[in-house]
Amino acid sequence: MKTRIISGAVIVVVAGAVLGLSTKFPLVIITSLAILAAMGVYEALHSTGIVKNKIITAVAALFAFILPFVENINLKIINTEIVCVVFAVLQFAVYLKFHKDISLDGMLGMIILPMAIAYGFSALGSIVLFKIDSYKLIFIVLVLCWSAISDTGAYFVGVAFGKHKMSPVISPKKSWEGLIGGMVFSVLAVMGVCLLYNSLIDYTVNIAVAVAITPLFVLIGVLGDLTASLIKRKCGIKDFGKLIPGHGGILDRFDSILMISAVLKVLLNYIQL
Repeated sequence: MKTRIISGAVIVVVAGAVLGLSTKFPLVIITSLAILAAMGVYEALHSTGIVKNKIITAVAALFAFILPFVENINLKIINTEIVCVVFAVLQFAVYLKFHKDISLDGMLGMIILPMAIAYGFSALGSIVLFKIDSYKLIFIVLVLCWSAISDTGAYFVGVAFGKHKMSPVISPKKSWEGLIGGMVFSVLAVMGVCLLYNSLIDYTVNIAVAVAITPLFVLIGVLGDLTASLIKRKCGIKDFGKLIPGHGGILDRFDSILMISAVLKVLLNYIQL
């Protein structure tokens, strides 16, 4: 537990420094997320053993590194969809070169999983670099409330009161009591953040809307967590990596955040806070 807390504190400090620099140097956050995306894809394919070919893994990691730049830099000659199509075709061609048949695991490893990870980090970059400055901070904090605060609340409530398992096969430690506790913690955190934000910033956030969408995004975060757990359990591994002491790998820390970011990016055009 001590190691986990220390690692978490270091992550917060580093993330805060990167976010601070991103205001004047947006390439800092894009490059940081691109590196995390590439590392996340590599550790996912390497640790699970879904894809054993080094060329396929390298192409997937390169794609994950490039996508955050394409998504968050206004390039007129290329866009996210084009990069994804080129990546899928290239991976498919390489896969056929080294494999005689196509398996579901192979498709998951060579195309779907890298795309999901890369898009999640790209979406997180879009949220951090959101063009409306008055929105930028609140969205970053909300993502943290829906993921980190929810995880913390779910952990403590689950340990104290958890009796009804949510998904014993996929994630035995998760309970329905923990889920409810995570939602309560998140709602309280969102209310506090919005009240503080409205008192400090010359803009009024609609607290009712922020609170109303919180349970939805907590559930989306849990879905991301369970999806990662399902992949790990299927592949017989405990963590995706060992980069972060007490937490595991990149994906072990970012699984819920990536799912939340991906959905939030899609909904940003429709949510008015």
